[in-house]
Amino acid sequence: MPFNVTESGVLVIPLRSDLDIDGRAAAAWAIDGYLAAHRSAPVVLELSDAPLSTAAVSTVVRTHRMCRSTGAQLAVVAAAAETRRALEVQAVADGLIVRPTRAMAAAALSAAAEPFAAAA
Repeated sequence: MPFNVTESGVLVIPLRSDLDIDGRAAAAWAIDGYLAAHRSAPVVLELSDAPLSTAAVSTVVRTHRMCRSTGAQLAVVAAAAETRRALEVQAVADGLIVRPTRAMAAAALSAAAEPFAAAA
């Protein structure tokens, strides 16, 4: 599972929206390793345009939980409106940031980090 780190230090992880159960385990294991290697870096999880499978939703939720436990911020990029709507329940319940583009996700992460910077 490939990933990249932007110039501003954001860890960008593409995630197939059509994951199956085996793919979910592999994705969660890889993401856990990326988070360990890039401690506290903001994370953008970028979903493909395919309809969300149950395993993909589970991976998004698990990634959000892992990020919270390490102190990393997470934003999810979901270009498809249907996918964003499917994730809105989690977004409202748990503060998950869901945006349609990578640029909007990065801006939301920056805005979310500003109160922490002001407090320091």
